[in-house]
Amino acid sequence: MLDSVNNSQIQKLSNLQEAQKRQQNVTVSQGISPSFKELLETRAAQNQTGIKFSSHAEKRMQSRDIQMTAAQMQRLGAAVDKARAKGAQETLMIFENFSLIVSVKNNTVITAVDNTGMKENVFTNIDSAVFA
Repeated sequence: MLDSVNNSQIQKLSNLQEAQKRQQNVTVSQGISPSFKELLETRAAQNQTGIKFSSHAEKRMQSRDIQMTAAQMQRLGAAVDKARAKGAQETLMIFENFSLIVSVKNNTVITAVDNTGMKENVFTNIDSAVFA
């Protein structure tokens, strides 16, 4: 009986320690978020370029810790314009540290992939690629 009580308490303690570790990981990852100024500049650049991000793309960017600067948004806008001029519909936009698949006709980023994911993936349903 005493052993089962001790095992139960040990299990609860172990669960508590795991929960604390997860909370610390969340706190640490949130601590490296961009500044308010950077977020504001990026949003302003999104508005200027008219490029939207699908909810799927936003989730992928967040889970893969991809953060775009205002300058990268400007480059994305220019790359989308180039792709549109060539008649592209679905384009792989390749940046230094990540890539985006963009629906040129809808001005919408469909998904995002970091460099690690680039090495492991095959991209289908695209008709062009642009080094942005």
